[in-house]
Amino acid sequence: MGTGTRRRSFSGELVRLAAALALVMAASGLYVSDTHAGDLSAQAAPPDQTSAASPAGSVLAQTNTLGQPTEAWFKDFHLSGFLNETAGMWTNPTTLKDFTPSRNNLATARTWLQADENYRLDANNQFFMREWFIYEPPYSFNSANNHAYACRPDLLGPAGCGNTGGAPMYRLNDFYNQYNVRDAWWKLTAGPLTLYTGNQIVVWGQSLAFRVGDVINPQDTTWNFGFANLEQSRLPQWMIHPIFNLPDMGPLNSNFIEGVLIPGFQPVWNSWQYPDKRFDGFQGTAGRVDAGFPAAMHGPSARFDVHYPYPVPGATINTLPVGTPPDLVVEPGAQNLIPPPINRFVFQCTQFQALFLPIFHNGKNPTPASLIRPCDLSKGVVLAPWHVPAMTLGNMQEGLRFHTLIGSNEITALYYNSFQRDPIVAWQPYTQTFPFIYEPVQYAGMTVDRPVPMPPSLAEYFPLVFRAEAVYQNHAPFISFNYTSMQDFRYSDILTWMLAFDLDQAYAPWLTTTGNLSANFEILDPIVMDTAHNMATGPNGNTVPEPITKNDVQMLFNIGTSYWWNAFAPTWTMIYQPKGESFALFPSIQLNPPWTNKYFAKIGVIYVLGSDRQTLGVGLFKGENLITVTGQYNFSAL
Repeated sequence: MGTGTRRRSFSGELVRLAAALALVMAASGLYVSDTHAGDLSAQAAPPDQTSAASPAGSVLAQTNTLGQPTEAWFKDFHLSGFLNETAGMWTNPTTLKDFTPSRNNLATARTWLQADENYRLDANNQFFMREWFIYEPPYSFNSANNHAYACRPDLLGPAGCGNTGGAPMYRLNDFYNQYNVRDAWWKLTAGPLTLYTGNQIVVWGQSLAFRVGDVINPQDTTWNFGFANLEQSRLPQWMIHPIFNLPDMGPLNSNFIEGVLIPGFQPVWNSWQYPDKRFDGFQGTAGRVDAGFPAAMHGPSARFDVHYPYPVPGATINTLPVGTPPDLVVEPGAQNLIPPPINRFVFQCTQFQALFLPIFHNGKNPTPASLIRPCDLSKGVVLAPWHVPAMTLGNMQEGLRFHTLIGSNEITALYYNSFQRDPIVAWQPYTQTFPFIYEPVQYAGMTVDRPVPMPPSLAEYFPLVFRAEAVYQNHAPFISFNYTSMQDFRYSDILTWMLAFDLDQAYAPWLTTTGNLSANFEILDPIVMDTAHNMATGPNGNTVPEPITKNDVQMLFNIGTSYWWNAFAPTWTMIYQPKGESFALFPSIQLNPPWTNKYFAKIGVIYVLGSDRQTLGVGLFKGENLITVTGQYNFSAL
């Protein structure tokens, strides 16, 4: 399989080359218009505005008036940032028994320094760079599993060491530390063209908690829950990113077209390495895929992992007899289970029949005898290698987005040609190898925003905005546990849609006389178009080996206000998932001193409830409840 994805169709190559040509033509524009971008998305505003979601937005609007006397070079250089300290405690460490033997209460102690540099060379050229310096101490959560990390967890066997004894591996106590450049880009304005070149975050989606149109940047969820830290979890990508203003066309106003061209050079400069060495040999491209899925390690778990799969007749193999004493289960969780697709190796290999036949479902092997053949066991069973798409012409990623206003409706349409961010585990039949591959995929979608029509007398006190977005994902792969054929995974299109209502800064004297009321409601529904009872949940097949959910609905509700002129700002945020009756609760209160905006403190809770700990999305994190206290100091040095 090499280091790339499977070959794309001829029509896909034509679309890719056309998109690349359009970007090159846009980059050759000759005229100038002044713009500035924070997260470089221009997602809810024309390209001459800064996204309020970006921490850099407030420091980018610096200008140099022509004709003024020449001053020192650092006149247009600005250094700002913040120092953030977050301490968190598990509310009940005994509920973490599926993840670690540790019963220590410390969940997180994260020191995070962010530094932003803005330099405006002249009216048409601007440079921005952001660095992250993060330190986290050794955690008992990880240290308690170090005896397993010291072995090869990519070999099938007790404690992850395999039957061959394993080899030394990196441990996780230094995994979360980062000392790297996060964003670094140059902005060139030329007439209707604004061109960003460098390491960037581009957000085309609008959801506050879910990823729908947010298809450009992969995620790093290894250090906390992805749905609790979506803004910080995005991984910047090296790209060419033009935004080209277009003239008004009849009822179409504020028109612009935005493109991205990602060549695949995405080195990982973090100080960490995964215990399973998944990205060995891919350091130059590893940053172009998701990090974690969702944690730094699974089997045994690193912090913020998901529950291990439970036994499913015909889909998993339990290597220990029913009723085995707990002290004989060498690792926390269901380490004695062999889930898809690894169990296909056992079902279809002659050497395992006598060993595992007594514990097959009903004592029968679901695989036809014609598919059972001798296997090569000379190297053990290896979950490797990882086939991160290489930096080649065929693996470039391209996207286009069109923005317009039609009356009070803000509408965008997008297309993105890429590959799965999370890998799917395949099997090279009758061998010991289970490679992790990233299949090609295309996204097409649109977003719509508009104020909700209502009488002016009501809209004055109840400013309600409607949002909607939908993305169609073509040919997404899923693990198959249909053991009557050699097909180790199957495909389905996915339609993901979201509807939302926003209440922004509403006047609510019945609640507060010194603040306002804001609220958000979002409903998400990813629809797997071609479901089947033998498709494993999740594109990577590493979670729950149960039939796929056709409509995995989730809902977000957020409400916040403030008192004493924003000195106290409480917020209630929650995600509800009907499947499993799962709730993720994020209540918090932020304390802002009225005399300065240089520092603040925040107390929050992450709490997961539900009847099914295997519910994809929310329920998988059940038991990982923690209380956090955050303090932040904002600075502007120059």
